[in-house]
Amino acid sequence: MLARRLIPLAILLPILIGALRQTAERAGLYDPIFGAAHSATTFMVLFFAAIWWTTRMLFRIDTNRMVAEGARQKQEEQVRQLNMEKIAAERASQAKDDFLAVLSHELRTPLTPALAAASYLAEHENLSPELHEEVVAIRTSVQLEARLIDDLLDLTRITRGKIELHLEVVDVHGLLRNSLEIARDNILQKQLDLVMDFGADRHHVWADAVRLQQVFWNLINNAVKFTKKNGRITVRTVNEDGRFVFQITDTGVGIEPEELGRIFQAFEQGERSVSRRFGGLGLGLTISKRLLELQGGTITVHSEGLNRGASFKLSLASVESPKTASVSRLIADEGPAKSLQLLVVEDHPQTLRVLAALLRKQGHKVLTAECVQAAIKLLEAEHFDGLISDIGLPDGNGCEIMRAAKQRQSLVGIALSGFGMEEDVRRSIAAGFDHHLTKPIDFQELKKFVGAMAVRTNHSAP
Repeated sequence: MLARRLIPLAILLPILIGALRQTAERAGLYDPIFGAAHSATTFMVLFFAAIWWTTRMLFRIDTNRMVAEGARQKQEEQVRQLNMEKIAAERASQAKDDFLAVLSHELRTPLTPALAAASYLAEHENLSPELHEEVVAIRTSVQLEARLIDDLLDLTRITRGKIELHLEVVDVHGLLRNSLEIARDNILQKQLDLVMDFGADRHHVWADAVRLQQVFWNLINNAVKFTKKNGRITVRTVNEDGRFVFQITDTGVGIEPEELGRIFQAFEQGERSVSRRFGGLGLGLTISKRLLELQGGTITVHSEGLNRGASFKLSLASVESPKTASVSRLIADEGPAKSLQLLVVEDHPQTLRVLAALLRKQGHKVLTAECVQAAIKLLEAEHFDGLISDIGLPDGNGCEIMRAAKQRQSLVGIALSGFGMEEDVRRSIAAGFDHHLTKPIDFQELKKFVGAMAVRTNHSAP
């Protein structure tokens, strides 16, 4: 490589020296007798000097090239390593999401028969008023438990703002009464003095009713938990600058000034002794703050210090109270429900038994299956007006059943699943389901969709 680069120098240097010699002879500066030796010596000196300089220059160029090549290879290796780490992180994140989805499904599925039965009994006309109150409390508690499980398992999703909200006009005073009713037993057990002042004239907001009630339940539960026996809890509402303001104040353990800035951070409950004494993970306030922000609300906290109580203030934009009947009421007023032939597919035996029994009490003919193959056999042998199917099944999933059903007959599909993430909903709708309900299932909600199914089949009948 070096010899090839020196060839031009070996050719050009003698020519240059010869030209200089001829010029010197013409000027009388060159002696022919001693000129040959002098010329040879000059040539050798200049030639080796040129070789040394060129070699040094080429060595420096090669060194720089090798350094640059090494840096490029190192950079490529770093990029390759980063890509591998990115792929590994994405796989780990997907594995975590899959695990949380399965865990959420397994935790919420057993709540379905309890909520379905309680929601059915809550609407039973022959139920005594005392028993009705207890059944309503059971239904509300299961609903909030389901939401709490979902939020605790998907805390990362909450912080990234990927929570699905079902916004509507909500009567906040009604939610507050429900939340206080849930906490009533604990309030009575600790003999707390509960002061309520619902002074807000405009007490409707645009929000997700269940999520907002979860926020209220978190705040009320915290006040009860951290207030000593015979203490006081004050709940008041007012309107300020077109907003609905809720404030809850207790006489409990209070919050140290240095802890106020961290109280809404995950896993924070103030001092460690407070966590050991009262238990809990310290996620309730974090979840509440994020849910409120997603609905355009704010929450602040104030405390004078340890053992001096705490006050939480919540604010949401108020709206006009609704003057029209709800969609569910309109559907309910369509008239007597048509008897439908339904196929219910569910691998959880208790859920399958309760749903089938409640649907039969509504006058529907119900056939059941616990797996994909059994469901497809029934679809081949019978005609159905509707399919109500779980998504996660032992030998496949409900989407396979829905696709098979659409190929054989025209029916309405309702997906039931403990997998309630947006991607799960999109997948079920793409498979042909008309609706997707996340477990635990409120039977009144299911009844509403089945009623809409009856109306649809009536309109499509010849």
